[in-house]
Amino acid sequence: MKMKIRSLRIRNYKIFQDIDLDFTHNGETQNFIVVAGVNGSGKTTLLKDIICHTFQNMAMIPESLYHGDDLFDDVFIEVEYREKNAVRIFQIDTNTLKSDFPEHAIKFLFPKLKQVVFYEAGTADKKTAKDSFIRFVDSLIYEKGRRSTEAYSIIQDILNSVFQDFNLQIEFMGLDRDKEVLFKNSLAEKIKIEELSAGEQELITKAFSLYLADARESIILIDEPESSLHPDWQSRIAHIYQRFADKNNNQVILATHSPHIVSSVPREQIRVLAREGETVRAIKDFNGSYGWRVDKVLLEIFRLEGLRTPSVEKKLSHLRGMVFSEQYETAEFKELQNELERIIGYDDTDLVLIRMEIAKRTSRNEKNK
Repeated sequence: MKMKIRSLRIRNYKIFQDIDLDFTHNGETQNFIVVAGVNGSGKTTLLKDIICHTFQNMAMIPESLYHGDDLFDDVFIEVEYREKNAVRIFQIDTNTLKSDFPEHAIKFLFPKLKQVVFYEAGTADKKTAKDSFIRFVDSLIYEKGRRSTEAYSIIQDILNSVFQDFNLQIEFMGLDRDKEVLFKNSLAEKIKIEELSAGEQELITKAFSLYLADARESIILIDEPESSLHPDWQSRIAHIYQRFADKNNNQVILATHSPHIVSSVPREQIRVLAREGETVRAIKDFNGSYGWRVDKVLLEIFRLEGLRTPSVEKKLSHLRGMVFSEQYETAEFKELQNELERIIGYDDTDLVLIRMEIAKRTSRNEKNK
């Protein structure tokens, strides 16, 4: 069985005035979707306020649908339910859920959804991670008759498999008498999960805990998984969640403003939100960013005006302007040029290009004499 979100249509909710998001490609609903956008583009609102809240109302307390609970008035969710060779598609209008959505459809459909899991940005949930380790070890020992050393070895094998490309410098040691989760670091010291680096905690408490919990047939919502991760790890983390979605029959929807994540995902799995004044729109003609340089993602998708500290960018812009207005021999130009060379280095690409432009103009002026 698999249940997934095919599309969302949102009208007049907070910054979403009129937005449609299609989670299909060539008619097939995607297991893994990345929603990208700058801060303030509504990514968290989309995950938490709309998808998570609406599905929890439907899946967890379906009786509330008939008694006018405070659901959203203008959110429409299309879901797909698959079982064997059968495919059924339901149009869920949260405006009609309160009154005339067929009761038999709710009783049939929503119990099939095991759970909606939402991981907030910047919250490494150590308790959930500990519980996942403990439950997994207990199931191996008490249900499958494995020795504790075997159980620990199995967890380490999973750890190595999941994070094979991350070069993690930690090893799972086991549980102590107080059920504390212990690791060994690169210095061969035993440390608790709380003593891991922030990036290691982020990976262990979110991505790896999902594998240990063995969540299946669920919708997993993850907000800003790049928190505390080194850029190199950010470029790899999407593949961890992609494999998890495929392996366990889940749909993972991930919200991010990391250019490293955006450039690591193929076009059919990216949905871009753009802020326009007080509203947000979905980019319809997005041609993909897979394999792009980070600076290109920042400039073309996240619409940064420049890649430098604004004060330096402003000075460089002024220096270029002086070149184009033929003021490159003035004292002001020389002073600003020297200042920038001290700040960003003589061999900085932009300064090299400025010197090349000056040389070209000087040569042309000499010929015209």
